[in-house]
Amino acid sequence: MLKITNLQKGYGSKQILNGLELHIKKGEILGFVGSNGAGKTTTLNCITGILEPDEGTITINGVSKLEVLNYKKQFFFIPDTINIFKNISGYDWMRFVMKLYDNKQTERMKNFITQFEMEEAIHKAMGTYSYGMLHKLMLIIGFTINPPIIIMDEPLNGLDPKSVLAFKKIVQSYVEEGGTVFFSTHLLDIAEKICNAVAILKGGKIILHENVEDIVEKNTLESLFMEKQNVEY
Repeated sequence: MLKITNLQKGYGSKQILNGLELHIKKGEILGFVGSNGAGKTTTLNCITGILEPDEGTITINGVSKLEVLNYKKQFFFIPDTINIFKNISGYDWMRFVMKLYDNKQTERMKNFITQFEMEEAIHKAMGTYSYGMLHKLMLIIGFTINPPIIIMDEPLNGLDPKSVLAFKKIVQSYVEEGGTVFFSTHLLDIAEKICNAVAILKGGKIILHENVEDIVEKNTLESLFMEKQNVEY
């Protein structure tokens, strides 16, 4: 599904990613965790083309980043910081993005609008949206488009409890339909409850990629994470 080989990225004299290797299988809900500054967002930005890595290869469904348009249609990315056109309604923006992906699943779209309780807000200008509403809009777009993989940077930021519950249900349905999810998070308990696999990033490398089921048989994700960070728990 998503394969990263020898990914390296630095800023000036500071090396962020040091030969990162990661293979995400189809159907995984992978939680990407690490300390602040570990390189989670840099990794996501390299995958999605926001940044160019210094070295390494990335493919999704066997499609290389060099096949630009085909590659970009393999995923939908929801960043932590969402830039918007303030005077455009959420609905108009959603329909515009759907056209980019040649998607006409209006019934699917309406279903997600209802699940995230955006029936009224969707027709208002995005400049009036709260941070949480913007996140809900992006989630609606991503799951409506239904690409092979959805990539998210802290997707639960700003969501109220009902929206978090909707997110969990939609993620499960999306994976059951054949999708794959890859998201970064600082919330280890959420990763443990939602994800079926977890990858821990430290020192610019993946130091663990394991099924959550195998982790919780022996320990909690939180205690394992602290152990890997050499923090007394």
